Amino acid sequence: MNRHTSMWIQNAVNTEIEMSSRIRLARNIKGVPFTHVLEDDEDLEALGGLVAKVLPDYGLTAVQKLPVPDRALLVEKHLISPNFAKHGNRVFINNDEDVSIMLGEEDHLRIQALGTNIGLESLYEKANAIDDTLEKKIEYAFDEQYGYLTACPTNIGTGMRASVMLHLPALTATNKIQRFHNNLTRFGFTLRGIYGEGSEPLGSVYQLSNQVTLGFEESVIINNLTELKNRLIEEERMARQHLLTLDTKDAVNRSLGILQHAYKLSLKEASMHLSNVKLGIDLSYIEFPDFNFQEWFQLIQPAFVKERINIEEDYDSPGGAAESARASLMRELLGGK
Repeated sequence: MNRHTSMWIQNAVNTEIEMSSRIRLARNIKGVPFTHVLEDDEDLEALGGLVAKVLPDYGLTAVQKLPVPDRALLVEKHLISPNFAKHGNRVFINNDEDVSIMLGEEDHLRIQALGTNIGLESLYEKANAIDDTLEKKIEYAFDEQYGYLTACPTNIGTGMRASVMLHLPALTATNKIQRFHNNLTRFGFTLRGIYGEGSEPLGSVYQLSNQVTLGFEESVIINNLTELKNRLIEEERMARQHLLTLDTKDAVNRSLGILQHAYKLSLKEASMHLSNVKLGIDLSYIEFPDFNFQEWFQLIQPAFVKERINIEEDYDSPGGAAESARASLMRELLGGK
């Protein structure tokens, strides 16, 4: 198992607001009960064998055989969901780790494609090509009136969830984010934390995604989401104009100083200060040519920090060890002491 950040994250360009995108397709096998009512794993095992033949270049991981820390790493890489880490079956992952196929999540198959600096349309084409390849060998549960049948009613239709990750510190600081969240929900979209449903935002990073798939073609969902994303980006840019103050410059440099010199950092602290530093770079208050917010934001997550401890140092206290290792990483990346 690759314990480093994925190549697509390592190569991410430090964009101003939009961070990454994802397309996920939910599919089920015709005539087979949904995952939560399956009496045994025979059908999923047969499906796994078929996927392995169709996609021989993909690596197969039996998730339930992995230690908990390794499952957590896959979650933090966005290759599996938190729910799949607890109850999932197997996952197929390509070499670049920008495509994963979960077997036995809420649905029998969940195909997802991820990327930075790439449009949702291109990601959909990638995921759809895999879907078409599998559909030549698998008969999906499909209804002419309703579309693809899924375990959760909100996924019926296209079975597609499109999402973009956005850094929205100004809307957060000006307390406008909740208003946008309420308005988006009325139109069938939502803002969530970085790990989707049930997760809290960290470091002013939010995941914008569609909630409804029934009655809309994939292209319409993608176009509507793109329009909302662009609207949020414009609102964030306008809100940043109100942050061009000495107080913001002071907060940015304080955060930089803390990250460069702290010896203990909680996840919440590190996320907030790293977000402030990124905002400072975007506002031209400070300069860091090699700054990679996406990769560093992932590296401070709990599983990656614990992996760093296991490899590099031996600590007595697990809690204190994580906070110390996180602070050490920040000092190293930001040129502190």
